Amino acid sequence: MQKAFIAWQQCDDLRRRRLRLKRYTFGDQWGDIVTDAEGTSLSEREQRMSKGENPVTNNIIRQLVKTVVGCYRSARKAERDNADIMETDARTFEEYLISGCAVQRVISGLGLSGTGSATLTVSPARFFIGSNSGCARNDVELIGELHDMSLKQVMMRHSHGDRSRALKIKEIYSSEFMRNTDREFRVTGQSFNDRLDFYHADAGLCRVIEVWSLDTIERLRCHDETTGRFYFTGMSRHPSLLREQSRRKKKGIAPLHIRWELTPQWHCRFYAPTGEMIDEYTAPDHPYLFRFYPFIDGEIHSFVEDVIEQQRSINRLLTLNDRILSTAAKGVLLFPDNQESRSMPVEVVGKQWAQSDAIVMYHGIPGLPGPQQLHSSPGNLGVSAMVDQQLRLISEVSGVTSALRGFNTTGDGSAQLYRERYDSAMVALSDIIDSFDSFIAMRDRKLASFQS
Repeated sequence: MQKAFIAWQQCDDLRRRRLRLKRYTFGDQWGDIVTDAEGTSLSEREQRMSKGENPVTNNIIRQLVKTVVGCYRSARKAERDNADIMETDARTFEEYLISGCAVQRVISGLGLSGTGSATLTVSPARFFIGSNSGCARNDVELIGELHDMSLKQVMMRHSHGDRSRALKIKEIYSSEFMRNTDREFRVTGQSFNDRLDFYHADAGLCRVIEVWSLDTIERLRCHDETTGRFYFTGMSRHPSLLREQSRRKKKGIAPLHIRWELTPQWHCRFYAPTGEMIDEYTAPDHPYLFRFYPFIDGEIHSFVEDVIEQQRSINRLLTLNDRILSTAAKGVLLFPDNQESRSMPVEVVGKQWAQSDAIVMYHGIPGLPGPQQLHSSPGNLGVSAMVDQQLRLISEVSGVTSALRGFNTTGDGSAQLYRERYDSAMVALSDIIDSFDSFIAMRDRKLASFQS
């Protein structure tokens, strides 16, 4: 349990970076925390609004992600005849683009019938691993996930038909520590993974901590020359095998070779947040599959991370343009105070001025101009050109060109030319798509082993 908590803490930076990338993808792009001149920490949105600006967002990142996911769906639609698995893979690929993490798990005995196998997506916000020296999944010695479920689900899944076990589980989750009275209920349509705590679930749910550890067990490797058979057995049979080996040696029978060895074995444990283990079992392998991108020297850099700075530049430029437009004069009325009509106060003039059929009376003075209405143009400060430049940079950095997005498909170009542009654009995305395809191939092999 302590090792699982340490592994969870080690993944904290990954979760915080993923949360920021997810916010930028889905439009919350002014939420970064900054420090003002007084040393106060506040969000960029609050800082801009304190200066009288209206933060403007033009979400380009979301369109890029949707385009790449659409390309992936189109390319794999003919290969996948299962709509459910295609939807699961598409959502995992979207997560792969946003955070650089793809996590799934293969389970058997799905549903109340306890039959079949399936693939489920796992949120990186609930996933944790121990020390990982490379991108291969056999480098991990500890892996796990946080589950939130109702008490009935916990009892049904982990009592194994034993009423006393079910009552014990109910007693564990009925403690004061488990009540979660100060926690919030989940709101439909809002993220429930942004403020995760290792020990507490949302109100009304039970936290179950699933931990897989790679342990070692002793076993005996045996070779019977009489039958030519190789087999493995436990240490409990060691004395009887030694007696059989001695008997054969005395009688001159083909010997029995025995060798002691350590072999790895995955051990699954389910913990309550208070530390009680509510279930456990062993298996040849854990059910998780994960891939981080690109994972060079352990670093993770996603597709979205590459274009965040260009997105921020676009937002700043649009905010600047909005500020310029908002401060320009738009129909300001200059009314001389010595020409005010006695029968029509200035307040009435202001209301009448905007009416199409109104009459405004004033006392004219010879030689002096009457009331005037001002309109000022902010001029061309190059904001539009700079925004266009940032959009071109986003296209170059991300590799999502106009050909991928279906632009520039007028009749003056041939279909072959458009196809060549499309194929050229896909070259820039082939690395991340092929990397995800290798993850899916690994998943399919594991799924086939569960079904066999």
